[in-house]
Amino acid sequence: MPPSKRADDSPVVAVAYTRVSTKREEMVSPELQAHEQETYAARHDIPIVERVEDLDLSGRDFARRSVNYIVEGIKEGRWNTVLLWKWSRWGRNLLQSRLYLSEVEQAGGQVIAVTEDFDTTTSVGKFTRDQMLAIAELQSNQMAESWREAHSRRRRLGLPHTTAPRFGYEYVKEKGKAPRYVIDPETAPVLKSCYERFVNGESMRSLVFDLNANGHRSTRGNIFTPTALGRLMDTGFAAGLIRERSTPPDAATNGRTIAGFDVWREGAHDAIISADLWEQYRDKRIANARKTPRLRTVAHTLSGLVVCKECETTMISARNGARQYHVWRCRKRQESKSCPGAVASNSRLEAKVLEWVLEKAQGGETIEADARREIAARTATTNLEAARAEIKRLKAKRKRLVDLHTDGDIEREDYNEKKAEIDEALAAAETTERTARAEAKELDVDYRSMFTTLADLWDDATPQERHEMLTRVVKRIEIQPGTWANPEKARIVPRWADE
Repeated sequence: MPPSKRADDSPVVAVAYTRVSTKREEMVSPELQAHEQETYAARHDIPIVERVEDLDLSGRDFARRSVNYIVEGIKEGRWNTVLLWKWSRWGRNLLQSRLYLSEVEQAGGQVIAVTEDFDTTTSVGKFTRDQMLAIAELQSNQMAESWREAHSRRRRLGLPHTTAPRFGYEYVKEKGKAPRYVIDPETAPVLKSCYERFVNGESMRSLVFDLNANGHRSTRGNIFTPTALGRLMDTGFAAGLIRERSTPPDAATNGRTIAGFDVWREGAHDAIISADLWEQYRDKRIANARKTPRLRTVAHTLSGLVVCKECETTMISARNGARQYHVWRCRKRQESKSCPGAVASNSRLEAKVLEWVLEKAQGGETIEADARREIAARTATTNLEAARAEIKRLKAKRKRLVDLHTDGDIEREDYNEKKAEIDEALAAAETTERTARAEAKELDVDYRSMFTTLADLWDDATPQERHEMLTRVVKRIEIQPGTWANPEKARIVPRWADE
């Protein structure tokens, strides 16, 4: 049937929208969709002024797609009609599909599925359209369930969820035997060396430089990058493991990091590295992720820890006097003279820190506050549970609001106002949740064993290694102006300190 007549009698001008997902849906050729759109447009004398394609993007989430761009085009008058191949191309999430259809209509546009064409200005037409969108969501859910079941079964069998190539391994298919991964004698030693060198203090950037210089490439034939190598090593596959999550990642967690996975199954393949080496690597990666990028490789034991008490800025490493003594200077004093400034000798400061470490390793009085820390940990856990409950409540409230809006029970202006309030409260609750989670994790730490290890290894450790261990027990070191005659010249603030 011809497209619906427009209220302002303006000519119909279309944008052709194509979406293809190769991950969770059948692969529908973009050329096939374009052909059907052009045939329909020619039959109804509709000019297509632009093509918008979202390739390899799922229909379940609108966030990464070009729908907002299409709506803006309607508002700006570049087009007033969106041509789809089928309604499933618009989306496979009924709630979001209806919400974004409302956005198009509010902007003065219309959406037409050229192979499922009916008049959506009528109640029957809207009902039929929504049924088609509901079927699309059902199909997506069924496919997702099938994939989850297949992936879950493979993980139970100790297999990765795909049969993609793995650096360090060969994928072998033999007649009469199940396909399997076997250790590649050429690349496996290279991968093992990367783990050993990283644990011993080398950076991903240094490892990547050597890999590429020696002609090694990823399984896709690309040069290695620090990010790509990190993701390869983070999988734990080389340790004979298969990773998974007990719960899906949410907005408060980065699902791609090594800390985003909490279940590690024994795989059916042989390991390249030992379990001990894997645990050392994993601990170091998680610790590095907590640091700012500039502190991931340090030149000095106390880098990033020394702070001027007067202006509360991090102090900088410098050389002083004719003999070029290593000192720490106030950054603001150096740059703008806006602070009275503090200076501290690095050697005296390191000696004070070592004295403090040895005291704590022998049971110093500050870490005797175990009972107080235990109470604080319980409080942080309670706060964490409360924050998570509040997040769950606000998300449910937002979903009810969207339902009211899509059903026409609430005006657009009221919807926007209420949604903004909920989003603001949700952002605050998620911040509280992240803070409480970090506090609970930090308070549940055996500091005594950390001090013992630090004291034992201090003399033989590199500045980088000392720094990494210190940051687990020291929050900062405050320096006051004046001489060392002042007993409060340098104050070490431990990680567990109440502030």
